[in-house]
Amino acid sequence: MNKKNDGPVGGRKRFLWSLLSLAIAALSVWAVTSQAKGFSPKNFSEYIDQNNPWWLAAAAVTMLAYIVLNAMMVDCLLKGFGFRQSFPKNISYAAADIYFSAITPSGTGGQPVEGYLMVKDGIPGVISTVVMITNLLFYTMAIVLLGALGLILRPSSFLRFGVFSRILIVIGILIQLTLSTFYALLLWKKRLMRHICDWFLRVLAKLHMIHNLEKKQEKLYATMERYGEATELLKGKRKLMARGLILNVLHRACQILVTVFCFLAGGGSWKMVPDLFAMQSNVVLGAYCIPIPGSMGVTDYMMLDGFSSMGMTEARCANLELLSRGLSFYICILLCGIIVLMKYAIIRFRREKK
Repeated sequence: MNKKNDGPVGGRKRFLWSLLSLAIAALSVWAVTSQAKGFSPKNFSEYIDQNNPWWLAAAAVTMLAYIVLNAMMVDCLLKGFGFRQSFPKNISYAAADIYFSAITPSGTGGQPVEGYLMVKDGIPGVISTVVMITNLLFYTMAIVLLGALGLILRPSSFLRFGVFSRILIVIGILIQLTLSTFYALLLWKKRLMRHICDWFLRVLAKLHMIHNLEKKQEKLYATMERYGEATELLKGKRKLMARGLILNVLHRACQILVTVFCFLAGGGSWKMVPDLFAMQSNVVLGAYCIPIPGSMGVTDYMMLDGFSSMGMTEARCANLELLSRGLSFYICILLCGIIVLMKYAIIRFRREKK
C-alpha cells in the first residue's frame, strides 16, 4: 500500500504510536502492581470474583455510554450544519477520536483522523473542522465544569492530594481555561485568528520553514473565508450549542462514573461516592498536563494518590485502579480501535471497488 492512499488511519506513524502506547501501558501496570504492598495476581483475581456483578455491569454500560455520547455530540453538531449521518458513521468518528487521542501525546491525533473519516463520508473539510473545534471547546469546558462540581461536592478533596498531584491539578486548570479561550477565539473571532495565522506564516517564512509565502497566504485567506461562512451557521443556535455542551459534560462524567461503579462493585460505601467523584474530577484536570499518550502513568499515579487519601489500603488502591482504569481506558480504546479498523476496511473496500 502506498503512502498516498494510506491516509492518517493506517499511517506508519500511527502504528508506531500504538506500539509506544502499549509499552507505556505495560510500564504503567507494572508500576501500579509492583509498588502496592499486598498486591498479587491471585489477590486481584479474588477481588474481581468478590465484586458485585450488577455494579460491574453498570460500569461496563457507562463505558459504552462514554463512546455513544461522543457520537451523539458529533451527530448534534453535524445536524446543525445540515448533515445527517447514520449512527454507525457517527460511532466511527467518535471511536477514531477516542482511540487516536489515547495513543498520541496530549491527545493530538484524534481530531485529524476524525476529520479524515468525515471527509471520506462526503462532509466538507471546513465543516468537519468547525465541528471538531466546537467539540474541543465543549470538551475543555466540560472538564472545567466537572472539576468545579467536584470542588462544590467536596471542597477539601483538592487538599487531600499530595503536593505533586496538586501542582498538576492547578496547571491542568490553567491549561483547560487557556484552551477554552483559544477555541472560542477560533470560532467567534475570525479576524483575530486570521491575523494570528498570518503572523505565524510570516514567522515560518522568515525561518525558511515554508516557501511561496504569498501563495500560502492566499490559501489561508480562502480557507478562513470558507471557515467564516461555516461558523456563521452556528449563530443563533443556542439550543444546539447548549445540547452539545450538556452531552459533553455527560460524556466526561461517564468516564468518572466507571470508577464510581467499580468502587461500589467492590463493596464501597455510598457515603464515599461524593469524595470519589470529586477526587476523579481532579484527576481528569491534572492528567492532561504532561504530554504522554492517554495520560498513562500520570493518571495512574494520581488515582492511586487519591484513593490512598480516602483511607484505602495499598492493595485495594491497586485493585480498584487496575479494574476501573482497565475498563474505562484500556478496554474502551481497544473497542474503539476495532471500530476504526472496521471503518478503514470499509473505506478500502469502497476505494478498490471504484
